[in-house]
Amino acid sequence: MKIILPYSPWWLLLFAILSIALALLLYFKNPYDALSKPWKNTLIVTRSIVFFLLFFLLLTPYIQKNKKIVYPPEIILLVDNSQSITVDNSFNEISTKIKSLTDKYSKNYIWHNYSFSNVITNKLLFTFDGKATNLYDALQLAINKSLENDNIRAIILVSDGINTQKQDPRFLFNKFKNPIYTIGLGDTTTQTDLQVSKIQCNEKIPIGSNFPIEIILNAKKAKGKTSKLQIFIDDELWYSENINITHDNYSKILTIQAKAEKEGIHKIKVTWQQISEEKNIKNNNLSKSIEVVKQKYKIGILACATHPDIGAINRALSSVLLNEVQLIRPGIDPIANDLDVLIIYQLNSACINTSKIEELKQSTIPIWLFIGTQTQLPLATSIVPWIGNLINSSYIESQVKVNEQFPLFQIANEELHFFEQAPPIITLYPRNRTSIKFPTIFYQKIGTATTTNPVMFFYQSINKNIAVFNGEGIWRWRIESLRNNNNNFDTWVIKVINYLLTTTKEGFKIIVESVYQSVDPINIYAELINPSGELINTPEIQIIINSNQGYSNKYLFSRSGNGYSLQLGQLPPGVYNYSATVLSPDFPFTAKGFFIVEKIDVELQDLTANHDLLKEIANASGGKFLYFSELDSLEKILKSQTMSQKYYTIEKITSSVIDSWIYLVIITLLLGFEWFIRKYMGGY
Repeated sequence: MKIILPYSPWWLLLFAILSIALALLLYFKNPYDALSKPWKNTLIVTRSIVFFLLFFLLLTPYIQKNKKIVYPPEIILLVDNSQSITVDNSFNEISTKIKSLTDKYSKNYIWHNYSFSNVITNKLLFTFDGKATNLYDALQLAINKSLENDNIRAIILVSDGINTQKQDPRFLFNKFKNPIYTIGLGDTTTQTDLQVSKIQCNEKIPIGSNFPIEIILNAKKAKGKTSKLQIFIDDELWYSENINITHDNYSKILTIQAKAEKEGIHKIKVTWQQISEEKNIKNNNLSKSIEVVKQKYKIGILACATHPDIGAINRALSSVLLNEVQLIRPGIDPIANDLDVLIIYQLNSACINTSKIEELKQSTIPIWLFIGTQTQLPLATSIVPWIGNLINSSYIESQVKVNEQFPLFQIANEELHFFEQAPPIITLYPRNRTSIKFPTIFYQKIGTATTTNPVMFFYQSINKNIAVFNGEGIWRWRIESLRNNNNNFDTWVIKVINYLLTTTKEGFKIIVESVYQSVDPINIYAELINPSGELINTPEIQIIINSNQGYSNKYLFSRSGNGYSLQLGQLPPGVYNYSATVLSPDFPFTAKGFFIVEKIDVELQDLTANHDLLKEIANASGGKFLYFSELDSLEKILKSQTMSQKYYTIEKITSSVIDSWIYLVIITLLLGFEWFIRKYMGGY
């Protein structure tokens, strides 16, 4: 503890002299005082101290002392609230036992409780009606909370380990800070089950074309059984086959050819008939919607440099039936005027002359421009002026950081993680730091430092959209995607092309996916362009959405960056038509279209609990796996010294001396002592 004076300490000397002088004056000038000399000296000292203490208050002194604040340890509790939990007969006990545990240790710990399925809520729910399980996001939330709070002692995860969302929780293993104690729910016993796991085909099919439908079938504990598989298109039987199951862990990929004969929305339904001893039949059926369209897009790749990136882009685009990809050889093949998108890879004068560049600038063909070590930047600047900031810059190896607020199209968590962990590429490090106001999807990341330098951004000219990729070496990304058995690279390429294709001459467009799953959040974006070719979001935009199931609502878009966005959350399955209108006489635009929400019961596809994953999570974090029946063992862990050790901080507390009751008591006691002695000795 120490005393703080806001004024000079020399005042204390003055107050001491003044206090002694006043005390002497009061006692030596009193002719009727009968006190003896020793007592008089004692009372003079007492009165001097009283005067000094009173004068001392005039300096408004403060007392500063250290205060120890003790906090109880904290625990994050994650409880799986998805449908698959109900498979275990003991699921009715979960609510009672978990509440009993938290109540019993409510004084020992601060509990941060969360329920999760396809969404996360910051309270305990035991409805077990979640349509999907996202273990990745639940653990990511707990990790972020533990990084923000040093007092978190542990994470308790109560789940069956069935992760139905795309992100693999194993990607988080190197981020664990606290031990995770996993409590295994559900039944790990393999039951007899037939499953239509997946229907794979393009969502948009050009009319008149033949297209493959790939069906992935899985069967468990059904060796020797036979079941009829039927494929319906618009409720009409298209294909039928008896499937002989030859193994207990059976898997089959069936590919059939169909023809897109009629324009519009069509529904593919696959049914695998129930067999004896099979309890879960909800995963015996699966449906998928497709759209048959008239248009087939022509995409040209102008290869101004030889590079494996071109092959990676070509293969990604060729995987979609709606794309007709043309490789344009400089000086040999002409650039067709009927292209829907032109990809220019590393523009240079040996590839194209300035007059042709000017012609491309005036055309309405969207452009995807790739910049690399063989690019002549002044030529590229003539297409996108901002590129002039990159002239005389140096090339550097770097990774990318994904802009999570990117407004032009959705980026799934799995895609975000893929690109941020993908192998490094060669990018330009700007010599002159210039801010960029265009929508940017990738920023440059050098080591662990994220910069504001754009690796990929989108530019809006008067008559078209332009995408700019500042780097080379993306062929490594596609190899990494194939190695990890995902299509994140191809999906990214197709999303960029789809955005470039959405250019409208009116300057107003709605950006929406064609097909959503019933567990996916639905986000719709809009762009409005003024006559100067600039993105604006001043006017209000209204959208009316109707479905074939009776859904009807009217919304206003929110402003986001230079555009608009609308977050609808999850919608019931069905076909939704929309009509969006700009509410301004200066922009009399309307855009119409539709999207599909498909029903999918991912929680009911596989009901076998995955305790192996829970054990991996526990081991990777330094925790422990327990079965739900062993929940009592968790109490021993909670009582351990490591877990129950309290956290404290030392804080400096400052208070005014005049507010101290001790100070008042001291003055009162001194005055009382003086009064008592004077009266006792016959003074007054």
